[in-house]
Amino acid sequence: MNKIEFNIFFRKPKYPVIVISGDVLYSAFEIDELAGCCISSIPRENENHIKVIDSSGEEFWYSPKHYALSPGLSFRKWTKKSIIELYNKSINAQLAERSYSLKSISSKRFGTIVKDICNMLRP
Repeated sequence: MNKIEFNIFFRKPKYPVIVISGDVLYSAFEIDELAGCCISSIPRENENHIKVIDSSGEEFWYSPKHYALSPGLSFRKWTKKSIIELYNKSINAQLAERSYSLKSISSKRFGTIVKDICNMLRP
């Protein structure tokens, strides 16, 4: 049986994280969940990596070719609004028929929003 070795380069993400697989989102609260989500995910159209957003808003890239996760090469940080819009447009939100409110996001911490969405993504 082949065993895949999941690698993390440079630094680890801050949990929980959101994994973007096509139009579907997954959440991971620890390394084993993250590895499973990344390995079973597919890149979005016109991309060759899978994006992972940690609870600080930093973007990480998972390379399926190398089974490796590293900080993204762009210096873009996700905003509260962009995370919420990502979730609200996802297949997950459509299937669950629920969205995350954009009201009073200024009073919520970024990590709290990511954690709330990750909990909504749990099966």
